[in-house]
Amino acid sequence: MKINVIEFNKKAELLQDSFCERMSFAEMERHYAGSLCTKGMFTVFFSICDTHTRAWVFRRTAPTIAEAWRMAADAVARFINKRDYDASWVKADIMCRSERKKLSDVIEEISHGYNEFFRRGIAFDDELKTALIEAEINGARVITYKKKTIELSQVNKYLTPRRGITLDTLPEEVILFDCVSRFCGEQNDVHELYCEGNNCGRRIVPRFDKQTALDVITTSSEYLTMQLDLDGRFKYGVYPVYHKELPGYNILRHASTIWSMVCAYRITKDKYTLNQIELALGYLVKHTFYKYRMDRSAENTAFVADLDKREVKLGGSAVAILVMTEYMDVTGSDKYKKLCVELGNGILELFDHETGEFFHVLNIPDLSEKEKVRTVYYDGEAVFALARLYSLTKDDRWLEAAKIAVDRFIRENYTKHRDHWVAYALNELTKYVPEERYLNFALKNAQVNLDRIYKQPTTYHTYLELLCVTFELYDRIVTNDYQCSYLSEFDVDYFIRTLFHRADYMLNGYCYPEYVMYLKYPEQILGAFFVRHDGYRIRIDDIQHFCGAYYSLYRNYEKLDELRNNAETR
Repeated sequence: MKINVIEFNKKAELLQDSFCERMSFAEMERHYAGSLCTKGMFTVFFSICDTHTRAWVFRRTAPTIAEAWRMAADAVARFINKRDYDASWVKADIMCRSERKKLSDVIEEISHGYNEFFRRGIAFDDELKTALIEAEINGARVITYKKKTIELSQVNKYLTPRRGITLDTLPEEVILFDCVSRFCGEQNDVHELYCEGNNCGRRIVPRFDKQTALDVITTSSEYLTMQLDLDGRFKYGVYPVYHKELPGYNILRHASTIWSMVCAYRITKDKYTLNQIELALGYLVKHTFYKYRMDRSAENTAFVADLDKREVKLGGSAVAILVMTEYMDVTGSDKYKKLCVELGNGILELFDHETGEFFHVLNIPDLSEKEKVRTVYYDGEAVFALARLYSLTKDDRWLEAAKIAVDRFIRENYTKHRDHWVAYALNELTKYVPEERYLNFALKNAQVNLDRIYKQPTTYHTYLELLCVTFELYDRIVTNDYQCSYLSEFDVDYFIRTLFHRADYMLNGYCYPEYVMYLKYPEQILGAFFVRHDGYRIRIDDIQHFCGAYYSLYRNYEKLDELRNNAETR
C-alpha cells in the first residue's frame, strides 16, 4: 500500500474518532434520521487537497453512516493510489439535515443575499449523485452570483469534470442540506467546524484569545512580505476562485499596507519583515511630489502622488505620514522626519482653517483642483496624521488644525459614518488634548454604532479597528479619571461583547486551510484574509485592516480579557 494511502487512512481514522467522541455513527443515525428528507439513507463526503490545487470531493450514500463512510473512504483511497496523490488536508462532512425546496425559491433567496453567502449544500437529484457541499458551491462559483441565479452551464462546468455527470436541465425542485464537519491538517490536527450560518465550514474557536490574534497577525504579515516585488511594489491582489489578479494600483493602499507590517513587526521582530518594510517605503518615497523645485535641504511642501492617475490625494499623504512615523518609532530612527513635515505642509495646503474642511484631490503636475470630496475616510486619516506630526515635532500648528477639523466632525455628526479613521484620529488627538468634547465624541462614535457593528453579516474588517482603538481611549479616560460626561452612557459590557464577537466573526475571512482548499491555488493564499462577498477577494489593504485590528486587540488583550470576564460574571 502506498504511503499516501496509509497517511490518508490515518487521517480518516482521526476524523472518525473526532466525530464519535460525542456519539457513535449508529447514534448519529438515530439523531439525524428525522431531519433528512432522504429517509433511511445517509451521505458522507470526503474532501482531499494536496495544498497546491483545488480539492477533490468524494460522496457516497448508503443505508448507514458507517457504510457511507467506508465507501467514500475507499473511493478516496483508490484515487490516491492511482494518482499517487498527497492528501495533506482532509475534510469529512456528514449530512445532518436536508429538505426539498423549489429551485425558484432558492434563487429568490440567493437574489436577496450577499455574493458567496448562500451557505448550504445543494443536490440536483433525489439520489444525491449531484450533491455539492457548500464549500464546493462557493469555492468554485457554481452559483452565478453576478446574475443572482443558478445557471445550468455553470453547474455543469463543475459537475462534468469532477463527478462525470452532465445535467440536461435544472430540476424544478432541489435538495438543500447541511453537514456536520471535521478537518484534519498536515500535522494530523483535527478541528471541529461550524455546520451552518455565516460561520459554516470554519473551525470552532471556543474562546478568542491572545494566541489566536498572534497567529493571524503573524501569517497575514508574512503573506504581505511575500507580495513585494524587487522594486518595492506589492502584488495588489487576487480573486482566488480562478486566481485572477486584480488590475491597477493604489499608492494610498500601498502606504497603509506598510503600516500594518510595521505594527506586526513590533510583535514578531522578524528581520525579513523589516527588510520588506524598508523596500516598500523606498517605493513610497519615490512617489513623493514636491510643490517647489528648490534645494531639497530646505523645508518644502510635498504630496504622495498616484502617478498612474496623475493626482495627489489627501489620504495618500496622510497615511504616508502614519507609516513613516510608525517606522521611525519602532526603529528609533529619524530618517523620514523632514519628509513627514513636508507632507504635513501639503495637508495644511488642502485644509481650510475657517471651516475645518479638507480638499481631497489635486491634479499633477500643476496641483490644480480636481475633486473636493472623494471619500470621508480622507478626513479622519488627515487628522490622525496631523496629531502624529505633533507627537513627532511638538509644533502646535499641527494640533490646532487637528482640533479645528475634529470640531467639524462633531458639528456634522461624523458618528454616522462608522469610520475607523475617526476613531484613530480621536485616540491620537486626545493623548495631547484630553478635552471633554473630544472624549465624549470618541466614545459616542462607538456606542451609537454597536448594534450595527454587532449584527453586520459581512466580516467588515474596519469595525474591529474602530472598537479596539476606541478601547484604548476609553482605558485612558478611566485610568486618568478624565472628565467625560458621556462615560455614564457608554455600555462597556456590550462594547466588550461586541468587540470579541467581531474578533471571532472576522475569522470567517481568514484563509484557514478548510476554506482555501476549495479555491484554485490554496497554498498561495494560506494565512491571508479574504472578502467573501466580493469573490473571496484578497487585496493588500484588506489584509492591512484585518492585521491592524488584531494587532490593536493583541496589545490590549489582558485589559480587554479582564473586562470580558467581568461582563460574563455580571
